[in-house]
Amino acid sequence: MSDRKFPWANKQFGQHFLHSKTVIESIVKRCPVDCDAILEIGPGPAVLTPHLTRHGKPVFVVEMDERFVEKLATIVPAENIFIQDALKFDGPAFFKQHGFKKVWLVSNLPYNVSVPLTTQFLEWPEITEMSLMYQKEVADKILPRDKNEMNSLHCLCASFFELSSVCFVPPGAFIPPPKVDSQVLHFKRKENQDLLPEVKKLEGFLRLVFGQRRKQLGGILKKSIGPELTEKVLAAGGVDITIRAETLTYSQVMIMYEAFSTRS
Repeated sequence: MSDRKFPWANKQFGQHFLHSKTVIESIVKRCPVDCDAILEIGPGPAVLTPHLTRHGKPVFVVEMDERFVEKLATIVPAENIFIQDALKFDGPAFFKQHGFKKVWLVSNLPYNVSVPLTTQFLEWPEITEMSLMYQKEVADKILPRDKNEMNSLHCLCASFFELSSVCFVPPGAFIPPPKVDSQVLHFKRKENQDLLPEVKKLEGFLRLVFGQRRKQLGGILKKSIGPELTEKVLAAGGVDITIRAETLTYSQVMIMYEAFSTRS
């Protein structure tokens, strides 16, 4: 596809326009059959949008760049277009207004805000599935390939979603091509969402554990929560005081969090 079919990319918005038919199809076919609606974040010049409409579900889009309103309005109803920063989009109000309970969220995420957007989306239980494009470095944190690369972002996402890889995306799949490889991940919300009300507390614990993940965890915890609670937390996880956070398993981290969160 020629560059001339796309407008100039606004670096301020981190724009890279996907044009690979293979990648587009890999994303579009992940639509869950039982979703009430599809919410696309950052549709840009409507590369994915027309393909999303073929599922016969209501499609809504959130886009910062006003240049794309006219194009998007030829694909979805004007009232389904929100011209605003996705970080300021009021998801809970939107779901309540429309009565949606199961929404599939799709996005070629701006890489500079991909992590804060992801943590925002996981707090909205109406988002039951997501197909999201990331810089590969971030994707590797969400879905680590190495057993010794455990980190806070993976633990946070895995607490609420089943995670899987959809496809790898080379720079040439975009116009203009970014300087990094990309990857599409799929998120399917777990049935048990007991942790959702305390997501901020969980985030804080994960930052504490993984803030210096290559150092001995016992010493880090003692400085923050004291020796008594440290001993309780580590014992719950069945780990030694000298363990480094990067070598923990997800199960160990969550058992330790339970011990931490139920302290007297």
